[in-house]
Amino acid sequence: MARSTATIQQQILDNIAADTTLGPVLTSNSKRAIYNLLTFIMSVAINVLEQLVDIFTANVETVAASAAPATPAWLQNQILKFQYSDTVPQIIQFTNYAPAYPVVDTTLQIITRCSVKTTLANTVLVKVATGSTPAALATDQLNSLKDYILPPNGIGIAGINYQVTSGNPDQFYCQATIYYKGQYSNVIQNNVIAAINGYLAGLPFDGAVIISDLEAAIKAVTGVNDMVFINVSARADGTAFGSGTALITGQTLASRLWNTVAGYIISETTTGETLANSLTFIVG
Repeated sequence: MARSTATIQQQILDNIAADTTLGPVLTSNSKRAIYNLLTFIMSVAINVLEQLVDIFTANVETVAASAAPATPAWLQNQILKFQYSDTVPQIIQFTNYAPAYPVVDTTLQIITRCSVKTTLANTVLVKVATGSTPAALATDQLNSLKDYILPPNGIGIAGINYQVTSGNPDQFYCQATIYYKGQYSNVIQNNVIAAINGYLAGLPFDGAVIISDLEAAIKAVTGVNDMVFINVSARADGTAFGSGTALITGQTLASRLWNTVAGYIISETTTGETLANSLTFIVG
């Protein structure tokens, strides 16, 4: 930000006063003293230059802000702006190579979760979900999103392979023994199940289930004294129950975390294998 003329001149005068050669001889307080006039003229010139620099900087930042850097953060932001309508096709336009919809309608922005990750083989992995409670996009919605992203007509960069997915949630199986204080008998099961579901729902999109964090969430439930994981596993929605990845088997840790496939995860829904069935509660 440009300094005022008075500020610049005062800084020059302060430097003159501090100089061992000039300070003792240039002491006049008159505004018409030659050195005061010279410092004023120089200050005006510097002030004008700094104002021009500010204008130039603002112009450059405006151009940069509207450009398409194609970074993961930029791509994620553009995907969150994706618009979909069943009846009116939403077509982006490019102005100075920057994509935008002619009419921005936030009610048509259906993507609520998005992750963008780059692999080592010129491949960009894009995972998305829709809704306040994350859910998979419908087939037509996903196809429209792919058209929005994939080059040559989408916002993606030529030469890059984009893999765009939107799937049903992963599922998490947890068999554990919970030791609790007897006075909480009427509420302990519901509270522990709520804590597990809350932990899973609170994971960042495309995050990981971490066993130690889950254990901490369960132990934080009022009334819980201790707990032991017995068998814990996770699976993608398309993987049959029983064929998932074991995280804990027979109380033995096999893996400390599960990286979500769909980007989000819920507790197991298979009949007879839900948290209501797999958690055992013992007073103690």
